[in-house]
Amino acid sequence: MTRLRKNKKYFSKTSWTSKKIHEEIEAGLSLLNKTENKIVTFFGSHKTRKESHYYNHCRKVAYSLGKQGYAVISGGGPGIMQAANTGAMQAKAISIGLKADFLKGEKVDDDIFTHILTFHFMFVRRFILSIKSEALIFYPGGFGTLNELFEYAVLMQTGVVDKVPIILVDRQYWESLFKWLKAKPKKNNFFINTKKDLDLFYFADDLDEILDIIKKR
Repeated sequence: MTRLRKNKKYFSKTSWTSKKIHEEIEAGLSLLNKTENKIVTFFGSHKTRKESHYYNHCRKVAYSLGKQGYAVISGGGPGIMQAANTGAMQAKAISIGLKADFLKGEKVDDDIFTHILTFHFMFVRRFILSIKSEALIFYPGGFGTLNELFEYAVLMQTGVVDKVPIILVDRQYWESLFKWLKAKPKKNNFFINTKKDLDLFYFADDLDEILDIIKKR
């Protein structure tokens, strides 16, 4: 069982695990319920640099949404997350960072947030990131970004949560992935068997497209 020593911390200490999960859900929902503004959540790579096109694009989108009265939420780290919260603060809007306490090297200045929460459990963090949001905006990223993207898509596809726009920025970046989804899982009827499933996703390249998708929602 030594190979599961990290897992054992959770399944052998059930009282601690359930108490910690409850505390994190309670804190997250309490913060969301105090936020009267409509919310938009941003996702993307934590490795995106400040000089990147994606960083500046994201900051401008978050700034525009903030000016229109939206609250902005991100995972509270560097890269795309930092860009989103920076844009929100520049717009003097609500800027929420939901950090993961075990991810090292994810430090950003706290002055880009109006509210910060830190989570131990990633699944709780992902739940709070999305559950009250009017739209989920995804910039290019790796495993973490894809994990979040497909988790939310499945929850909407199966009717566990309400459908909100999942907006994918940069058509060219996402194009090959969605060609594969249509050619393989959808073609073979692997639970992507209707046009409706892929209609959960919206592709956008510029600010006006993103804002238009959210406003139509």
